[in-house]
Order: sequence, then structure tokens, then C-alpha cells
Amino acid sequence: MNMKKIMRQPLAVFGSIFLITTLLLVGVLLYQVKGITDGGKSSDNVIKPTPPIVEKVPDEYQLSDVATAYQKEVFEELVTAQHAYKDKYTELTKEEYATLVVKNFIADFYTWSNKTGRNDVGGVQFIAEEMRSTFRKQAIDGFYENLYFYLNDYEATSLITVNDVTILDVNLNDTLKTEDEVIDCISVQASWQYELSSSVEIEQFQSEATFILTESEDHLVLNAILSE
Repeated sequence: MNMKKIMRQPLAVFGSIFLITTLLLVGVLLYQVKGITDGGKSSDNVIKPTPPIVEKVPDEYQLSDVATAYQKEVFEELVTAQHAYKDKYTELTKEEYATLVVKNFIADFYTWSNKTGRNDVGGVQFIAEEMRSTFRKQAIDGFYENLYFYLNDYEATSLITVNDVTILDVNLNDTLKTEDEVIDCISVQASWQYELSSSVEIEQFQSEATFILTESEDHLVLNAILSE
């Protein structure tokens, strides 16, 4: 199996379920963000992810008990940023919160060294709730598809681990275009680095993308990932 070829195809866009007023859109949505174009409930026959490591607490972010040092670092910053955003809504607190949602998602989703298999998808708590089922399925069939092969050949701790995220650009007043509506959104462009590994060729893995967020009550949630 040509692993390099497979890993050159990262998850680029997710979201087949998105509520727009009372309309439920079903099928993979193609999002266009100001000229940038890329590109349920689970049924019984769908691959089911493993349960989360920690029990979900409503309206609170959860940190896994196997979180990496970097994940712990950005998680504490996220909690602080979210509280600031709730206490005082300004463009500054909104931007800080948005960037830390993205950093935490990247640190969890693109890290394999603390995962148990392809069903153990990271970062799902940062996805818009109505899109999580579709996102899990796409991740299992996409970026996480070959994780079992790596786990059979290498120690989990030697696999990819995100250790730094750089925010390249933030647009708080972007737009998300669907076939029927234009929705206000936030776009955050980011790049990230992996720890050096003697087991895998880290340059084969995705390391840059644009993340699309929208507001959901007092939370900012991810709706799409755009990748070249």
C-alpha cells in the first residue's frame, strides 16, 4: 500500500448537515468564502467512533486525560479566551477566542500519538453540533483512514504530534456562501508543525488550512475546513 500517496489527501471540507433557518440541507456542501473555493443521526451501518475519553459536560470544553503538553497549554488559553468573550464581547475578545478554537482543534485532530485507532477522532467538540456525525464519518474515511496501519507498525507515541500552531490571518467579517444564502462567518488561516519523528515522514501530512467558524449562542464553532 502506497502510504505516501494516501496521506497526501487530507480532509479538506466537512459538513453535510447545516441548518439555515428552517431548511435542512443534506449532502456535502461546497463552501465558497469570498472567492476561496475548496473543492443526522448515524445509522446502524455507519462506522461508530469510540466513546469520548471524558464525559461531556454541557457548555464546557473537555481536555482529554491523554492530552499532549501542547494541548494542555492551548486549552488553558482557550478557557480564558472564552470567558473573556462571554464577559465582554469585542472584536479583540472574539478574535482571540476564534484563534484558540482553531488552535485547539488542530492540536487535537492532527495529533495521532495519543489516539487508539481510526475511530478515535480528535477535535469533534469544536465542530458545529449538527455537523458532528458527518464530520466523524469523513474523518474516519479520510485523514484517520490509515491510522491502524501506522499503529500496527509503530509505537503510538512516535506518530504525528502537533507541537505549534501559527495563525496566519483572521477575518472576522467574512461570508459563507451556500446555494441559497450568504452567512456571516469568521475565517482563520493557520499553519502548524509536528514534532520530529523517526517513524513517519511528517512532511507527508497536512500542515496548513483555512478554518471557517460561525457563532452559536455564546460559542464559536467550526463549520468547514478549506485546504489546497
